[in-house]
Amino acid sequence: MDASPLLFTLLSSSPVNVQLHGSLAYEGVGVASLLDMNPCRLTAVGREEVEQLETIVQRDAGLGVNNGAIWSATLYPSKPVEAVDVQPFVRPLRGNTHLFSMVGELPDIGNAERFPVGDHWPISCTDQERAFCLLQERMRKLWQRTRPDHEMRLALVADYAGRLETLGAHNFIYWDGELMFAYTSLEGGIEPLAYQVFSGGEVHLEGALPVRISAEEGSDMVVIASRSLLPASTPISAGSVVCFSGGRYVDCCDPVILWNT
Repeated sequence: MDASPLLFTLLSSSPVNVQLHGSLAYEGVGVASLLDMNPCRLTAVGREEVEQLETIVQRDAGLGVNNGAIWSATLYPSKPVEAVDVQPFVRPLRGNTHLFSMVGELPDIGNAERFPVGDHWPISCTDQERAFCLLQERMRKLWQRTRPDHEMRLALVADYAGRLETLGAHNFIYWDGELMFAYTSLEGGIEPLAYQVFSGGEVHLEGALPVRISAEEGSDMVVIASRSLLPASTPISAGSVVCFSGGRYVDCCDPVILWNT
């Protein structure tokens, strides 16, 4: 089995309820949800903790992790070093909750001169959380002068993805408080991301992440995930960033190729 984590994020136009109806054969799991911008996040490291998390998600133990307009999970075939390393990462910025998950290693991401993170210091020692901090710093600067539209934000995320691509192959999913962005690497060494659009009220997914998603009738939903979790999905083209809002596809930016960084 590939040791890379698998990513899964659901974005809906209305709050959903997500129930696990099977077992997770993984050594680590992270689950996060956002309801009215209020985050709930659970992590599990090792089989014993993963089984406990399964029980919580199956029974909806009143913690709120099953409900939200955003529901995200990261599945680890190999045991993470520490719980603090487990994604998805959740951080505040400008009064909104931002969510981020990434696959891939980025040597030299710690170069503070090339990749400044400002005051957004990571808690873990992972490349992925530092990459999140870097993206938040860039978003903070973008919002300083005006409220950027989706095209400005999409251009920033595409430029960011292109610059990180010079460090190594990577995929990521990012929620900026209003819009969702997803990027698939130009390189073929890691499993690409894909997306699938659904309409409410109920969706059943089987396989590596067996979940039952319940939503209001007429709700728009999109799932962005590692391709193996969504066999009937639309792949995200290599090097492209795709943008979503309220469960709908909004726009796409072609690959940004940087010859000089």
